[in-house]
Amino acid sequence: MTRSLFTLVLAASAFAAKVPDRLSPAAFETQRVEGMLGERMRVNLEGRLLHVDEPRLLRGFQQPPGEQDWIGEHAGKYLDAACNTWRYTHDARIKSQMDRIAAALMQAQKPDGYLGTYVDAKRWTSWDVWVHKYDLIGLLNYHETTGNTQALETAKKVGDLLARTFGTAPGHRDLIASSTHVGMAASSVLEPMVALYRLTGEKRYLDFCWYIVHAWDQPNGPKILASLRTTGSVFRTANAKAYEMMSDLVGVADLYQITGDASLLPPVVTAWHDIRDRRRYLTGTTSSKEHFLDDELLPAGDKDDVGEGCATVTWLQLTGRLYRLTGAAEYAEELERTIYNQLLGAQDPHNGNICYFTPMNGAKKPGPGINCCVSSEPRGISMIPQLAWGFTEKGPTVGLYTAGEVTTPFAKLTSETAFPRDGSVKLTVKEATRKHFTLQLRVPQWTSRFTVTAGKQKFTGRPGAWLEIDRDWKAGDIIAIDMDMTVQVHPGGKSYPDSVAIQRGPQVLAAEESLNPGGVKSPGSVAPSLKTVAPPQGWSGAQVYTAGSVTLVPFADAAVMKVWLPAR
Repeated sequence: MTRSLFTLVLAASAFAAKVPDRLSPAAFETQRVEGMLGERMRVNLEGRLLHVDEPRLLRGFQQPPGEQDWIGEHAGKYLDAACNTWRYTHDARIKSQMDRIAAALMQAQKPDGYLGTYVDAKRWTSWDVWVHKYDLIGLLNYHETTGNTQALETAKKVGDLLARTFGTAPGHRDLIASSTHVGMAASSVLEPMVALYRLTGEKRYLDFCWYIVHAWDQPNGPKILASLRTTGSVFRTANAKAYEMMSDLVGVADLYQITGDASLLPPVVTAWHDIRDRRRYLTGTTSSKEHFLDDELLPAGDKDDVGEGCATVTWLQLTGRLYRLTGAAEYAEELERTIYNQLLGAQDPHNGNICYFTPMNGAKKPGPGINCCVSSEPRGISMIPQLAWGFTEKGPTVGLYTAGEVTTPFAKLTSETAFPRDGSVKLTVKEATRKHFTLQLRVPQWTSRFTVTAGKQKFTGRPGAWLEIDRDWKAGDIIAIDMDMTVQVHPGGKSYPDSVAIQRGPQVLAAEESLNPGGVKSPGSVAPSLKTVAPPQGWSGAQVYTAGSVTLVPFADAAVMKVWLPAR
């Protein structure tokens, strides 16, 4: 997906993965993202990351215990987002800040390798292993981003301590019993432990990864893979805690890639399809009150605690892992849905503040403080550059449509577009590194028309698939894309049987309360005639529409709103 922790490790290691990516993301350094996505990334840097409370991020390590049981997770999450952002921007301010935080974090490590926020008597309880998970994620990304060898050594000491502490040998602790949510919180350290093995080649780290997987089947374990194989349902697995379970599945996908063990991938894919088909909100998130609910129960009001930000970002990560591994368009479809709706919808577009929960019917409550979601969402936004463009062995891929520029091993491409305001995209081959390659364009599932002109050739894409243009290319070649920003009306399902929601292109629309002073009414016909109108005075968003007597804006721009509208 993004040049995430695992992708970075793969790129730097001398050890080849048993299962290579079918689709490689373009490196952060090789691209420029403009338009709506570029602006939101700028706000993420200027409004959020550069203003984190550094003393609070570090105080729990320096003066344990911390003010939250999980206070230590924030430093690692910050480092992960900051590293991605610096690789993309090379902004000196974020580099200086992340250097300070990384140095202070490493300095807090105890001689035995402990890098948590708990007093000695409370070690390895509650969220302690979880904190070490994010230490590893942040430090390994920092090492790969900057070349800092101390960060790798610090991470190895953490890994060694975990391997010495937990296991089945006499004197070892039980990892499952050390944390909450049937042990799923602690066992999600699988992801960075796979990365640590992939970077160092030290077998003890791989052995620890397998210990985690086997520990799930203990009598007190969450039975994650076994349950998914038998029930096919994340709701019927462990305690259905969304964030932690998906975090574990990200680690399983990475372990599959590194070992080639064919038994690991199917339950991950099963979980993904179960979430998408039965537990994914229209805006591209999952979870109510932080848990998966029963089939197609998707309550979306303020009281329902919709789409924990951490769950949104982990869903994005899991989807991205499968996108890279398979190159399948269905995963890019979900990346687009999540990014353009729930991910950006949780961010205040003016100041970078973040929502913990983001209802579809209700009021967003973004804030600047320190909690798990305020730390997670900036990570998700920092991933965007590697979700747009990439390449396969055949040629470049365009998975998301945005203005900007990218360089792949095949060609340098520029993209001119106002997407998602309209569906016109002009790609230009600025440099052709190779004369012959296949340009792969994702045809969104939501469009009713996708036509392309390249030279004298014309092509028509099939929704939900890749359109491949295989030919000789040269600098100056233009690819003109025209896609219909098709309007869809979605029924409210079990939770909103008398309501509908309207989607235009990839964007879910919402009736903003301030733009509907007479109250939110029905949009009218089953297939409303959506009209573009000029933004009213005082409204900062660029997109405003009317459907019948209802004024609608993209969910990502809304503040107090209703996505589910009266059907009649």
